[in-house]
Amino acid sequence: MSELRRFRVVFEEEASEFVVAQTKRVRRKLLDITYAVAASPFAEPDYVLPDADGRNISHVATEGYVLSYWIDAPVKRVVVVEIERED
Repeated sequence: MSELRRFRVVFEEEASEFVVAQTKRVRRKLLDITYAVAASPFAEPDYVLPDADGRNISHVATEGYVLSYWIDAPVKRVVVVEIERED
């Protein structure tokens, strides 16, 4: 029996720069958050807003951060566009 291919996480430049600028411990936490989203990519986000191109961007607030992403279902990718500290 073949195993279902899981969704991959892809970081856009702004999100990757945010991750790289963090301490090792925080980087690990942020990666864990993104992998949890990729494990359940169609779970209900906290809210959804369109970007400048009209694409729906999902936002999840967890563990003191807001992760903004969109799902590229045909190629099974979670594209992380921004990560911010939660206010």
